[in-house]
Amino acid sequence: MDKKTRYLLILIGFLSVATGIYGAFKTGEIIDSFSGVIIGLSIVVIALIERNKKS
Repeated sequence: MDKKTRYLLILIGFLSVATGIYGAFKTGEIIDSFSGVIIGLSIVVIALIERNKKS
């Protein structure tokens, strides 16, 4: 995975987490927003693991 792709995945992951948290505060439904946070964290963790595996 090249550097630009990794940064793009991390950005998408953080945006997903931020959107999930915003949705939880906006609607008050934590369970409905939980999936966005989990997906975002998964994307970020996978991108970081791939970076460490390459080093």
